[in-house]
Amino acid sequence: MYPYIELFGRVIPSYGLMGGVGFCLGLFYILLFSRRFGLRCDDGVYIFTWGSVGALLGAKLLYLLVSFSELIKDLPLIFDNFPLFFAKYFSGGMVFYGGLLGGIAGALLATRYFRLSLKAHFPVLVPALIIFSAVGRVGCFLTGCCYGIPTSSALGVHYPVGGIAPAGVSLLPVQLFEAAADLLLLAVIVFMSHSDKLCDILLPVYITLYAVIRFVLEFFRGDLVRGVFFGLSTSQWISLAAFLFGIISIIKIKKSFNR
Repeated sequence: MYPYIELFGRVIPSYGLMGGVGFCLGLFYILLFSRRFGLRCDDGVYIFTWGSVGALLGAKLLYLLVSFSELIKDLPLIFDNFPLFFAKYFSGGMVFYGGLLGGIAGALLATRYFRLSLKAHFPVLVPALIIFSAVGRVGCFLTGCCYGIPTSSALGVHYPVGGIAPAGVSLLPVQLFEAAADLLLLAVIVFMSHSDKLCDILLPVYITLYAVIRFVLEFFRGDLVRGVFFGLSTSQWISLAAFLFGIISIIKIKKSFNR
Protein backbone atom coordinates (compact mmCIF):
# COMPACT_ATOMS: atom_id res chain seq x y z
CA MET A 1 0.00 0.00 0.00
CA TYR A 2 2.60 2.51 1.18
CA PRO A 3 5.87 0.56 1.55
CA TYR A 4 7.79 3.80 2.04
CA ILE A 5 6.82 7.01 3.81
CA GLU A 6 8.56 10.34 3.35
CA LEU A 7 9.28 11.94 6.71
CA PHE A 8 11.32 15.12 7.21
CA GLY A 9 12.66 14.82 3.70
CA ARG A 10 13.75 11.21 4.11
CA VAL A 11 12.19 8.07 2.66
CA ILE A 12 11.63 5.54 5.45
CA PRO A 13 10.36 1.94 5.10
CA SER A 14 6.84 1.76 6.53
CA TYR A 15 7.52 -1.55 8.27
CA GLY A 16 10.49 -0.19 10.19
CA LEU A 17 8.69 3.06 10.97
CA MET A 18 5.63 1.32 12.41
CA GLY A 19 7.87 -1.05 14.35
CA GLY A 20 9.57 1.97 15.89
CA VAL A 21 6.22 3.59 16.67
CA GLY A 22 4.97 0.36 18.27
CA PHE A 23 8.12 0.11 20.39
CA CYS A 24 7.77 3.72 21.57
CA LEU A 25 4.08 3.26 22.40
CA GLY A 26 4.95 0.12 24.36
CA LEU A 27 7.57 2.04 26.31
CA PHE A 28 5.08 4.82 26.93
CA TYR A 29 2.60 2.33 28.39
CA ILE A 30 5.28 0.99 30.72
CA LEU A 31 6.28 4.48 31.86
CA LEU A 32 2.65 5.47 32.35
CA PHE A 33 1.46 2.49 34.40
CA SER A 34 4.49 0.97 36.17
CA ARG A 35 4.00 2.91 39.39
CA ARG A 36 0.34 1.88 39.53
CA PHE A 37 1.56 -1.70 40.01
CA GLY A 38 4.34 -0.78 42.42
CA LEU A 39 7.07 -1.21 39.80
CA ARG A 40 10.06 0.92 38.90
CA CYS A 41 9.76 2.44 35.42
CA ASP A 42 13.45 1.86 34.67
CA ASP A 43 13.16 -1.88 35.30
CA GLY A 44 10.24 -2.26 32.92
CA VAL A 45 12.06 -0.26 30.25
CA TYR A 46 15.17 -2.44 30.55
CA ILE A 47 13.20 -5.67 30.29
CA PHE A 48 11.08 -4.43 27.38
CA THR A 49 14.12 -3.16 25.48
CA TRP A 50 16.05 -6.41 25.90
CA GLY A 51 12.91 -8.32 24.96
CA SER A 52 12.45 -6.19 21.84
CA VAL A 53 16.00 -6.90 20.68
CA GLY A 54 15.41 -10.62 21.26
CA ALA A 55 12.12 -10.35 19.37
CA LEU A 56 13.79 -8.84 16.31
CA LEU A 57 16.47 -11.53 16.27
CA GLY A 58 13.98 -14.35 16.83
CA ALA A 59 11.54 -13.06 14.20
CA LYS A 60 14.29 -12.81 11.59
CA LEU A 61 15.77 -16.21 12.44
CA LEU A 62 12.46 -18.05 12.13
CA TYR A 63 11.75 -16.23 8.85
CA LEU A 64 15.06 -17.45 7.45
CA LEU A 65 14.32 -20.98 8.62
CA VAL A 66 10.86 -20.98 7.04
CA SER A 67 12.31 -19.55 3.82
CA PHE A 68 15.40 -21.75 3.90
CA SER A 69 14.70 -23.75 0.75
CA GLU A 70 13.98 -20.59 -1.27
CA LEU A 71 17.00 -18.87 0.28
CA ILE A 72 19.26 -21.71 -0.90
CA LYS A 73 17.94 -21.32 -4.45
CA ASP A 74 18.60 -17.58 -4.31
CA LEU A 75 22.18 -17.86 -3.05
CA PRO A 76 23.61 -17.01 -6.52
CA LEU A 77 22.01 -13.58 -6.08
CA ILE A 78 24.72 -12.81 -3.53
CA PHE A 79 27.14 -12.47 -6.44
CA ASP A 80 24.73 -11.55 -9.25
CA ASN A 81 22.43 -9.09 -7.47
CA PHE A 82 23.33 -8.64 -3.81
CA PRO A 83 20.98 -5.64 -3.24
CA LEU A 84 18.03 -7.80 -4.32
CA PHE A 85 19.16 -10.69 -2.09
CA PHE A 86 19.57 -8.36 0.89
CA ALA A 87 16.22 -6.67 0.29
CA LYS A 88 14.44 -10.01 0.00
CA TYR A 89 15.83 -11.70 3.10
CA PHE A 90 17.24 -9.05 5.42
CA SER A 91 15.60 -5.68 4.89
CA GLY A 92 12.20 -7.23 5.68
CA GLY A 93 10.67 -10.56 6.56
CA MET A 94 9.73 -11.35 10.14
CA VAL A 95 7.76 -14.20 11.72
CA PHE A 96 5.75 -13.27 14.79
CA TYR A 97 6.20 -16.51 16.72
CA GLY A 98 9.95 -16.29 16.30
CA GLY A 99 9.70 -12.78 17.68
CA LEU A 100 7.59 -13.96 20.61
CA LEU A 101 10.07 -16.67 21.56
CA GLY A 102 13.02 -14.34 21.08
CA GLY A 103 11.27 -11.62 23.05
CA ILE A 104 10.60 -13.92 26.00
CA ALA A 105 14.21 -15.11 25.90
CA GLY A 106 15.49 -11.52 25.84
CA ALA A 107 13.20 -10.53 28.71
CA LEU A 108 14.32 -13.53 30.78
CA LEU A 109 17.97 -12.61 30.22
CA ALA A 110 17.23 -9.06 31.33
CA THR A 111 15.46 -10.16 34.51
CA ARG A 112 18.32 -12.48 35.41
CA TYR A 113 20.94 -9.85 34.69
CA PHE A 114 19.15 -7.16 36.68
CA ARG A 115 17.83 -9.65 39.28
CA LEU A 116 14.19 -8.84 38.69
CA SER A 117 10.96 -10.83 38.58
CA LEU A 118 9.48 -11.25 35.11
CA LYS A 119 6.04 -12.22 36.42
CA ALA A 120 5.88 -9.10 38.59
CA HIS A 121 6.19 -7.01 35.42
CA PHE A 122 3.52 -8.87 33.43
CA PRO A 123 0.88 -6.13 34.08
CA VAL A 124 2.92 -3.64 32.03
CA LEU A 125 5.04 -5.86 29.79
CA VAL A 126 2.25 -7.95 28.27
CA PRO A 127 0.13 -4.92 27.25
CA ALA A 128 3.29 -3.27 25.87
CA LEU A 129 3.99 -6.42 23.84
CA ILE A 130 0.47 -6.42 22.41
CA ILE A 131 0.71 -2.74 21.48
CA PHE A 132 4.05 -3.41 19.74
CA SER A 133 2.50 -6.32 17.84
CA ALA A 134 -0.66 -4.45 16.81
CA VAL A 135 1.21 -1.47 15.39
CA GLY A 136 3.65 -3.82 13.68
CA ARG A 137 0.74 -5.46 11.85
CA VAL A 138 -0.26 -2.06 10.52
CA GLY A 139 3.27 -1.88 9.18
CA CYS A 140 2.68 -5.21 7.44
CA PHE A 141 -0.46 -3.80 5.85
CA LEU A 142 1.34 -0.71 4.57
CA THR A 143 4.23 -2.77 3.22
CA GLY A 144 2.02 -5.40 1.61
CA CYS A 145 3.49 -8.46 3.33
CA CYS A 146 1.32 -11.07 5.09
CA TYR A 147 -1.49 -10.21 2.69
CA GLY A 148 -4.84 -12.00 2.60
CA ILE A 149 -6.64 -14.16 0.07
CA PRO A 150 -8.49 -12.67 -2.93
CA THR A 151 -11.99 -11.46 -2.13
CA SER A 152 -14.97 -9.92 -3.91
CA SER A 153 -16.27 -8.30 -0.73
CA ALA A 154 -16.18 -4.59 0.07
CA LEU A 155 -13.39 -5.29 2.58
CA GLY A 156 -10.87 -5.96 -0.18
CA VAL A 157 -7.88 -3.69 -0.80
CA HIS A 158 -5.71 -3.26 -3.90
CA TYR A 159 -1.92 -3.03 -3.81
CA PRO A 160 0.15 -1.17 -6.42
CA VAL A 161 2.38 -2.74 -9.04
CA GLY A 162 5.91 -3.57 -7.94
CA GLY A 163 5.09 -4.31 -4.31
CA ILE A 164 5.16 -7.52 -2.31
CA ALA A 165 1.44 -8.27 -2.64
CA PRO A 166 -0.13 -9.15 -6.02
CA ALA A 167 -1.21 -6.01 -7.88
CA GLY A 168 -4.65 -5.53 -9.39
CA VAL A 169 -6.27 -8.10 -7.10
CA SER A 170 -8.75 -7.38 -4.31
CA LEU A 171 -7.22 -8.91 -1.16
CA LEU A 172 -8.47 -9.28 2.38
CA PRO A 173 -6.56 -6.97 4.76
CA VAL A 174 -5.74 -9.80 7.17
CA GLN A 175 -3.01 -7.66 8.71
CA LEU A 176 -5.63 -5.17 9.92
CA PHE A 177 -7.85 -7.99 11.16
CA GLU A 178 -5.00 -9.17 13.37
CA ALA A 179 -4.27 -5.63 14.55
CA ALA A 180 -7.93 -5.27 15.57
CA ALA A 181 -7.83 -8.64 17.33
CA ASP A 182 -4.71 -7.47 19.18
CA LEU A 183 -6.62 -4.45 20.46
CA LEU A 184 -9.35 -6.74 21.80
CA LEU A 185 -6.68 -8.87 23.47
CA LEU A 186 -5.19 -5.70 24.92
CA ALA A 187 -8.53 -4.82 26.51
CA VAL A 188 -8.82 -8.32 28.01
CA ILE A 189 -5.27 -8.30 29.40
CA VAL A 190 -5.56 -4.78 30.83
CA PHE A 191 -8.82 -5.76 32.54
CA MET A 192 -7.21 -8.90 34.00
CA SER A 193 -4.12 -6.99 35.15
CA HIS A 194 -6.15 -5.18 37.78
CA SER A 195 -6.73 -8.45 39.64
CA ASP A 196 -3.81 -9.64 41.78
CA LYS A 197 -4.99 -13.24 41.37
CA LEU A 198 -4.75 -13.05 37.58
CA CYS A 199 -1.49 -11.14 37.09
CA ASP A 200 0.69 -14.27 37.05
CA ILE A 201 -1.24 -15.81 34.17
CA LEU A 202 -1.34 -12.74 31.91
CA LEU A 203 1.36 -14.02 29.54
CA PRO A 204 0.01 -17.58 29.15
CA VAL A 205 -3.52 -16.20 28.70
CA TYR A 206 -2.25 -13.89 25.97
CA ILE A 207 -0.34 -16.72 24.26
CA THR A 208 -3.42 -18.99 24.41
CA LEU A 209 -5.86 -16.44 23.01
CA TYR A 210 -3.45 -15.21 20.37
CA ALA A 211 -2.82 -18.79 19.25
CA VAL A 212 -6.54 -19.25 18.59
CA ILE A 213 -6.79 -15.97 16.67
CA ARG A 214 -3.67 -16.67 14.62
CA PHE A 215 -4.76 -20.23 13.79
CA VAL A 216 -8.05 -18.94 12.37
CA LEU A 217 -6.58 -15.95 10.52
CA GLU A 218 -4.01 -18.15 8.79
CA PHE A 219 -6.84 -19.64 6.72
CA PHE A 220 -7.36 -16.19 5.23
CA ARG A 221 -3.71 -15.52 4.43
CA GLY A 222 -2.76 -15.49 0.76
CA ASP A 223 1.03 -15.21 0.88
CA LEU A 224 2.96 -18.39 0.20
CA VAL A 225 6.17 -17.69 2.14
CA ARG A 226 4.81 -19.40 5.26
CA GLY A 227 5.46 -23.06 4.72
CA VAL A 228 2.61 -25.59 4.52
CA PHE A 229 2.79 -29.03 6.12
CA PHE A 230 -0.09 -31.52 6.04
CA GLY A 231 -2.53 -28.79 5.07
CA LEU A 232 -1.55 -26.37 7.84
CA SER A 233 0.91 -23.50 7.73
CA THR A 234 4.00 -23.33 9.92
CA SER A 235 2.31 -20.69 12.08
CA GLN A 236 -0.76 -22.89 12.54
CA TRP A 237 1.35 -25.77 13.83
CA ILE A 238 3.13 -23.37 16.15
CA SER A 239 -0.27 -22.00 17.21
CA LEU A 240 -1.38 -25.48 18.24
CA ALA A 241 1.78 -25.91 20.30
CA ALA A 242 1.42 -22.42 21.77
CA PHE A 243 -2.20 -23.10 22.70
CA LEU A 244 -1.27 -26.29 24.55
CA PHE A 245 1.64 -24.54 26.26
CA GLY A 246 -0.63 -21.69 27.35
CA ILE A 247 -3.34 -23.98 28.73
CA ILE A 248 -0.83 -26.15 30.62
CA SER A 249 0.89 -23.06 32.05
CA ILE A 250 -2.41 -21.59 33.23
CA ILE A 251 -3.40 -24.88 34.91
CA LYS A 252 -0.02 -25.20 36.65
CA ILE A 253 -0.08 -21.61 37.90
CA LYS A 254 -3.68 -21.92 39.15
CA LYS A 255 -2.78 -25.16 40.97
CA SER A 256 0.11 -23.42 42.70
CA PHE A 257 -2.36 -20.81 43.98
CA ASN A 258 -4.52 -23.49 45.58
CA ARG A 259 -1.71 -25.14 47.54
